Amino acid sequence: MAGALKIGYVLDWLAPSETFIRRELDGLRDSGLPPRLFLLRCGNPDSLGFHFPDLFQWRLAFAVAGYARKLAAHSKIDAARLLRRLLQVVRLIRLARAEGIGLLNAQFAGITADFAAVAARVLGIPWVCSVHAHDVFTSPPGLLGFRLSTAKKIIACSNLAAECVRRAVPDPDRVEVVHHGLPLAEYPFRHCPDTPSVLFTAARLEAKKGLDTLLDAAAELARRKIDFKCAIAGDGPLRSALAARAEKSGIAERVEWLGWKTPSEIRSLIAGARLVVLPSRVLPDGDRDGIANAVLEAMALGTVAVTTTAGAAGEIIRNGENGFIIAPDHPLLLADTLENALRQDLSPLAVAARATVEAEFDLANNIRKTCSVLQSARDERK
Repeated sequence: MAGALKIGYVLDWLAPSETFIRRELDGLRDSGLPPRLFLLRCGNPDSLGFHFPDLFQWRLAFAVAGYARKLAAHSKIDAARLLRRLLQVVRLIRLARAEGIGLLNAQFAGITADFAAVAARVLGIPWVCSVHAHDVFTSPPGLLGFRLSTAKKIIACSNLAAECVRRAVPDPDRVEVVHHGLPLAEYPFRHCPDTPSVLFTAARLEAKKGLDTLLDAAAELARRKIDFKCAIAGDGPLRSALAARAEKSGIAERVEWLGWKTPSEIRSLIAGARLVVLPSRVLPDGDRDGIANAVLEAMALGTVAVTTTAGAAGEIIRNGENGFIIAPDHPLLLADTLENALRQDLSPLAVAARATVEAEFDLANNIRKTCSVLQSARDERK
């Protein structure tokens, strides 16, 4: 398989929080199936960029504009966005043809899926879409079904995302669930019952992460005279508002804002915390978490996770057995849960959490599953 299949990996850009993408790329390279990375956004050496077209490229542009017309029936905004970047689609087609790409794998069911669908049709090759969270949970079923209509396979990283896709496409058998994995050798289990009372989270500071709920729960813990400290890694649009909330609640001195950290720094911070807390919520547009990286990494390292039922965490956490999972948007319930957790021996939960990760989220095993799905997508066209 390694020499027979050349994969084009289509990604808009590589965000700091998308460590699961980096792990998959590394895993595919280690498996002997190194993907050719096509980044769509300019400003990166690997990006497609915009190049002045020759006559052949103009012919391709007219050919693929038909897709945009069909897309407009579902979303005029998305169709306009695709047309603005039409020359990038043309460049993707030319590069994929020149490099002998045999299959395209789009990450996320958004503009990357549009690029892959158009390019695959022109090139006469199959394509696969890997879906995650925001891209499926916020997409109208008609738009999602159209975007994925020509994909040979659809890889979902959670059962929740898979069910969302299955409801949108006419042939749900194309959908496969492959969880994001961890390179477990880099996440040694080291639970320590005497870890200081640090409540840690790593997330983009945005509404769906529910960090306002965490701060409100922390304020309640302070009123109860519970000893603790909050450490928050990440950045985002709500940074100033969240800091102001902590100040108003009188807990500013207990909250440390760490900004973005490297994966190795995140591992150390998780290992040094008593609990990892991510009280995510469902937004009005349907956006929510899948299985958050911070929760998965905590379970591997031996730090017990506290999260909510808003996303797909229920697929991995069993409340009171290998972590804690509660209803979202309930600061008092979260405070009760945190107080209870801080007062008990969490060793049995930590051991059970590590066993769960080893059984279901080993990167090497899940990369093999991904390779199998990609291979089957290629083989089905023969």
